[in-house]
Amino acid sequence: MKEYIFLLEEPLGNKEIKIIASGMTEAFRKAKEFQKNIVRETKSKVNMILKGVRYTD
Repeated sequence: MKEYIFLLEEPLGNKEIKIIASGMTEAFRKAKEFQKNIVRETKSKVNMILKGVRYTD
C-alpha cells in the first residue's frame, strides 16, 4: 500500500491530508471527494496539490 499526501490550499490556511490507497487513481478519487466536501461546507475555492507518496508495508 502507498500513502498519498495531498495539500489542500484553503482561504483560512493549508491542510495536509494523507490517504492510504493501492494506486494513484483511487487516492485521487478519495482526495477529490474530500475536497468537494470542504467546498460544500465553506463555499470557497480549494486548490489541491499532490505533495508526495510514502511507501508502506
